[in-house]
Amino acid sequence: MSQENVECVARLYEALNRRDKEGLVREMHPDVEGVVYFMESEGRVYRGHQGAREGFDDIFSVFPDWHAEIQATEHGEAVLAEVGMRGTGAGSGVVVEQTGWQVLRFRDGKVVWYHGYGSRAEALEAMGLRE
Repeated sequence: MSQENVECVARLYEALNRRDKEGLVREMHPDVEGVVYFMESEGRVYRGHQGAREGFDDIFSVFPDWHAEIQATEHGEAVLAEVGMRGTGAGSGVVVEQTGWQVLRFRDGKVVWYHGYGSRAEALEAMGLRE
């Protein structure tokens, strides 16, 4: 099952990179709940398929040319994705390149929970693991 979860995450990021909102939603469980790392300071939690669509819109409203490269590994029933992100700020024109980590959990072969973190150590701690 876990390799299928890694493949689900790969499809999810492929959909994001090609700006395919409905492709993204297809990889998410109807009860999905998540936090986008660089939107976390706003305290925003995205819930359900409509929330996933809103998260998609929020990402591209901040970084219209956002693009990510991922390396995903399974850890039990969860997946840890190292996400290399790049985007140009919509208002500032500043190019931002950073690496973040995302923990994803699954139900019925779909993402049911995700949360982004600023460091691998934080992500592993959220999974109950250590480096």
